[in-house]
Amino acid sequence: MSGYASYDDAFDPKYGTPFEVPIILATEESLKGYGKIVSDFDQEQVEITPWPVSGWRKLCPNTGTGGGIVSGDFIYSWEGDQCKAINKAVGGDYVTGRLPSNVLPQQRTHVLVREANYHPDGGQVFFPVNGDAFVALLALPSDDIRQEDFVAFYFDGSFGVQIHANIWHQPIYPIADHAVFKGKQGAVHACVAVDTVKEFGRYLLVPLEKPK
Repeated sequence: MSGYASYDDAFDPKYGTPFEVPIILATEESLKGYGKIVSDFDQEQVEITPWPVSGWRKLCPNTGTGGGIVSGDFIYSWEGDQCKAINKAVGGDYVTGRLPSNVLPQQRTHVLVREANYHPDGGQVFFPVNGDAFVALLALPSDDIRQEDFVAFYFDGSFGVQIHANIWHQPIYPIADHAVFKGKQGAVHACVAVDTVKEFGRYLLVPLEKPK
């Protein structure tokens, strides 16, 4: 879940130079370990993590995954220098990033980000309704997350993504001014979060342009 941290002081010089995240093209190969390509939203099954047991005995068959899923549109808009997102599946309303002071709204090359989270209970699916390109900020599982662990993936909009459980992520970043994505995820909606400003004293600088 995003939206806990404020971006009001994103330009404060006390935070120094933001950490620049590398960007790569999203392909079936590059996404291995992070998630999977989604070509058909309706047919894609949300990955649900079985309920953890406290001892050596295993879960009984067909139990521990009955929490269900929730689905709804994920609506994005760039308003001035801020990226805003509404997740109708879980009732979320977030500011997910802010343009650097030297980047104009008409030329969105990068976005400043300070938050990420993961869902231990299951995966999360994002699918562009109108084929809009987008960037997903991801990192592999570890509670000892570092800024160096993050990677930005550029999607051309011809397919969506299911982010695996326990993968650090933000709501995706659309390239267009406005974009709507179909979304679905586990109904439990457990979130574990990191704030890079509080923990590392720096913002992440996430590229928004297609890598060459």
